[in-house]
Amino acid sequence: MAEPKDWLVGRTGDHVNSVSSSEADLPADVTVMPRLESDFIADSVGPTIERLWYLPEFTLFADVFDEDPDFAFDADQNGDPAPDGGPFNHAVLTLGLDTKVPEHLASDEGASRLNEVPDLDPGVTLIVPVTQDDGTVKENQVKGATKIAGEVGFIATFELTGSLVEATYTHLTRRGKLRLDFEPTYSGYVTTLVNEPDTGFPVHGSIFHGFQFQVFGDAGNTPGGEFEPVLSHTTRRYVFFPSTARFHRTLPIGVDFNTDTYRSRFTITAEGMTRPIIDVNDLNTFAGQRSEYRELTTLGDIATKYPSLRRIFFGQVSGTVIAVPADYGVLITAQGALASCDSIVDESPTSFSGCRFHFTFTVAPMADPIDLARLRADVPGIPEAIGRTLRVALPGGLDSRTPSTLDGFPAGRAAFADGDATAVQVGIDIADDRPTPATTTVNLFLQQLAATGPPPLFGSIAVRLDDVFPQPVRTSLLLNMRHTAHGDDLATTPQPGPPPSATAVNQGPLDLKLLSCADVREGQEPAPVVSLGGLVLAARQTTTLPGVGAATEVAVSRALEVAVPLPKAQMLKFLAFHTHTVQEVQHPLTVNAAGLDFAAEGIGTIRVDIILTSNPGVSAPSFTLSQSHTVDFVHVSVPVDSAVTGLDSTVSLTLTTTSNPRTVSVKHDFVDEPILVVTSSTIH
Repeated sequence: MAEPKDWLVGRTGDHVNSVSSSEADLPADVTVMPRLESDFIADSVGPTIERLWYLPEFTLFADVFDEDPDFAFDADQNGDPAPDGGPFNHAVLTLGLDTKVPEHLASDEGASRLNEVPDLDPGVTLIVPVTQDDGTVKENQVKGATKIAGEVGFIATFELTGSLVEATYTHLTRRGKLRLDFEPTYSGYVTTLVNEPDTGFPVHGSIFHGFQFQVFGDAGNTPGGEFEPVLSHTTRRYVFFPSTARFHRTLPIGVDFNTDTYRSRFTITAEGMTRPIIDVNDLNTFAGQRSEYRELTTLGDIATKYPSLRRIFFGQVSGTVIAVPADYGVLITAQGALASCDSIVDESPTSFSGCRFHFTFTVAPMADPIDLARLRADVPGIPEAIGRTLRVALPGGLDSRTPSTLDGFPAGRAAFADGDATAVQVGIDIADDRPTPATTTVNLFLQQLAATGPPPLFGSIAVRLDDVFPQPVRTSLLLNMRHTAHGDDLATTPQPGPPPSATAVNQGPLDLKLLSCADVREGQEPAPVVSLGGLVLAARQTTTLPGVGAATEVAVSRALEVAVPLPKAQMLKFLAFHTHTVQEVQHPLTVNAAGLDFAAEGIGTIRVDIILTSNPGVSAPSFTLSQSHTVDFVHVSVPVDSAVTGLDSTVSLTLTTTSNPRTVSVKHDFVDEPILVVTSSTIH
């Protein structure tokens, strides 16, 4: 009998006799497999002696290609407690594996003819080192299951339970001490010399009934040689046994998967919910809903370093750094201000004008582009960025759990909705509110929309980080044309020079006020930062920016150029006014003389005649006031855009006195002031 060979697993089929009894030659028509006594550099098995075999090395798929599409670390908790009182974890680790030609063979002249040994089974085991209470390190073995993927690849899965789940996650993301041990098997022929040691010829018959086997080879570790029989003067022949052989490989895993590419593929399922693992705390406590975001404090005082930003949050899984702006404002684009007003028929029984107004604003983060460039330059230097590529972004929409508000204008009913990208849609409805008609309220709203000083139209916006961040994240909303957000309204083109310069093109229909500019380079602070002192760049015009242009990008801080004060008619430049639903509205023209002492002034009656100077085609009926009838009004049908342009009027007061009648003319806007109040000073 042959001695056991540690490299030989066992026979897999019937033996094959050699071509001749005296030589170790296989028949030409046998299945092509390596002979296990060969050195795998020049094997003679098969129909041609030119076939070459090799024992492969193993590598992670992630090391061969940019990404392992099969990688996953899927943990789950069923609610059962572990012995330490924490959750009992279960997980499946999935890895893509590839094979490759060993380096010492890859440069060989015959590399082009190399063949991987057949029927390869990786036989992989995951080794998880865990430090025990006494300080010693125990290497835990987790047997893997593999399936073939592609021509030379495998997908390996490992079932983990209990504390090994947390240990494996820690090694994959921090410690990097995991390794894979391989005991691969493959198919080949074992060359065996079979001897019949005692034939008894010619003296007597055989007294030893059996055979002696001499096995050649050790799975390719010893070059082949002459096959010399152990015993002479014996009957011998060569036999080839199809067999399975094994060899050994090892492969460290390291922290190859601790990158943003794979971070979302570390997941945990608990309570019917699956989400990315934020950190190891998700495994050593019972997992529930948890946000990946936390406030970023390693950048220092945000308001001082980046004045247009309020707070900054860090997504631990996605690597996203969300910069929450100090304010949201009306968005200015190449199309102008994204603001409009629609006049709408109001069939409410409480409406006396028959019209209401709906304003729509697209608001966006008022983040200074120079502040954002500075933040992008600073983020790679924070501790959270070590080994990662972080991405700076603005909030992507509203937090539906927390209402946004328009606190500065209670007369309007506001609604909020997500817009495109980082924008938010704000809708405001204004209707009649006795005794104030909608047109008057709208006119007040428009005045505040262009007010100087602290904006009177203010509110708050609750921005979304994700759906489970526990506290509301609020920031300010300003509806004011002097405080705006900007998009593609300005285009800059650096001119490297020499000397460097840059051109700025106002692509929109509104005049811009340029505040400052800076060169922006990847990974560097924006510099130099050049003050532009409020340089006005008219609509569709071009200017040269001084002191910048040496970089590939130029950032410009800017605002709208808005006249002080802003004439009513010019508001139509900033606001699209749509009158397709309602062309005219009923508007009351009211005169109140209750504060006038008719008797003391010697007045019997006051005849009121109103001429609408801004709408000469509109006539208003006359009416008369007296001591017993001090307040009266008339309704007139006026164009709906008078809510913007106003109702400039000349009011003639014809006084009937005890002496001679006289007439007093008063200029009045019945949209600004829907009631003309007549006092003693009015008629003198």
